[in-house]
Amino acid sequence: MDIGEVPERKAMRRADAPGKAILFGEHAVLYGAPAIAIAVDLRASFSAVESDRWRLNGEDFKPVENPYLSPLISEFGDFESPLSLTIESDIPIAAGLGSSAALSVASALAISSHSQSPEKLARAAHRAEALAQGGRASPTDTSTSALGGAVIVAPSIIKSLEHQWSIDMDGPDGTKHWDVHSLPIPESLAEVPIVIGYTGIPSSTREMVEGVAARMSSVSFRLSMDDVSNLARSSIDLLKTGNPSLIGNEMIRCHDLLREIGVSSPELDNLIDAALPFSYGAKLTGAGGGGCIIALATDPNACAAAIIEAGGIPFITSFAQRGVQLTIT
Repeated sequence: MDIGEVPERKAMRRADAPGKAILFGEHAVLYGAPAIAIAVDLRASFSAVESDRWRLNGEDFKPVENPYLSPLISEFGDFESPLSLTIESDIPIAAGLGSSAALSVASALAISSHSQSPEKLARAAHRAEALAQGGRASPTDTSTSALGGAVIVAPSIIKSLEHQWSIDMDGPDGTKHWDVHSLPIPESLAEVPIVIGYTGIPSSTREMVEGVAARMSSVSFRLSMDDVSNLARSSIDLLKTGNPSLIGNEMIRCHDLLREIGVSSPELDNLIDAALPFSYGAKLTGAGGGGCIIALATDPNACAAAIIEAGGIPFITSFAQRGVQLTIT
């Protein structure tokens, strides 16, 4: 499927893409379990219009200061045909919600003068992210922003799901292989509001991953990690049912397990406690330590108010069924 034919370059091209939240599989994905991500309707947009020189948000564009963007311009644009670029985003930065991935996917589509498939956009954005991050980047965020809905990333093909593409990448930790699958969100679940609570504390994925790896020598710790992995695998079929009560219960159980392996924090736990009375379920999302929680809300306004009372920053949003999309003006 190609996304939008782009007319002559004098038109403004505005592409927007959703953020993401990890529903199940944090950390366990590094030990063979699938990661189940959902697109959320906090979106980042990227506009491009013909210009006399390269600009970014009104300032001269400096490639060295924009390591995510420069390789995408090289692949989809032309440095000899300058554009004025404008970024807008509803996604908080460094909160584990895929802000850089959404901007990378959106920028690739906005810069391009041709139609592009979600696969090509996701692959290019993943390469740009990996290049900017020293060769380490999972394709989960970029694939979710490109496709929308639910995306399952696993070390091998899951036959019960729609396989989208495979990605192999050489990096400082050796060759990595991922299989990317998609799963439409059932209507009964898509109608449930999502409330995200941000602690205001940036989450360091590298530090949290290294901490988990250091504790894997403990037998009891490995047993807890096995439970996280098994829950991630079983949650795929659970997601297909679209039953928010059942999914919420498993989110609560997942958070308890993530707390056992030491990736929660008092701030995250406080937001969970605040959100649960107004939710089917809630859990941390992403690497942990800081960042965000996600709740399937029964009363989104009351849930958001409780998160504020607990010291967090709430975002009331929804499942994003659509991935990256293009608007021409």
